[in-house]
Amino acid sequence: LRMQAELAQREIDAGASDAGSLKNSLQQIARSSQRAAHMVNQLLAMARAEDREQALRKQDLDLAAIVMEAVRDFVPKAMDKRIDLGYEGPETGADSVPRLHGQPLLVREMVRNLVDNALQYTPEGGTVTVRITPDPFGQVLVLQVEDNGPGIPEAERELVFQPFYRALGTNVDGSGLGLAIVREIADKHQATVTIDNARPPAAAPAGSGPGTLFTVRFPVGPATPAEPVSSA
Repeated sequence: LRMQAELAQREIDAGASDAGSLKNSLQQIARSSQRAAHMVNQLLAMARAEDREQALRKQDLDLAAIVMEAVRDFVPKAMDKRIDLGYEGPETGADSVPRLHGQPLLVREMVRNLVDNALQYTPEGGTVTVRITPDPFGQVLVLQVEDNGPGIPEAERELVFQPFYRALGTNVDGSGLGLAIVREIADKHQATVTIDNARPPAAAPAGSGPGTLFTVRFPVGPATPAEPVSSA
């Protein structure tokens, strides 16, 4: 950022900068600043996810409310890419859906990272669907984020959860921390995260990929009081 700002300043001082080139310099500075801010926010989110005391501050949560809030927050980004972003599942406060016992800040961070990841890798004009599916036997609460993007090869599905890993052949801006944060938060909630094709490759329309389906299975049960946090 400093280098870009200094170059723009030198052009102005030398009288060699017109309005167009100055605007380009400012746009580049803005993009770099946005990437840096995103990286810092992701590093802070990773630190929160790894914090044991943070994970112990659990309470009963309405997962539908958290998911619907995240979807609303990402509508502008989806509209910029002409992506159809939608939610399927129960309304907030539905009696048929068990409450999730978890840390609200971390669960919200997990959902946002999954939705953001799907929007990043889904091409313009695509579709991203976030859904909640309660288990008829009441053992788990299922969160799914599905897109119709290029998909993730089976050989890379475990690697994408490693911090800073970026799949070969992708040119998407990002920190490479989003899915690592998702896995860390899932582990803190005794949840599992799996990756599948959204549809069989043979069924994908010409010129498009099989899509990606992330599935998070949260265990549910009777509410329990939050564990005491040690002051040591």
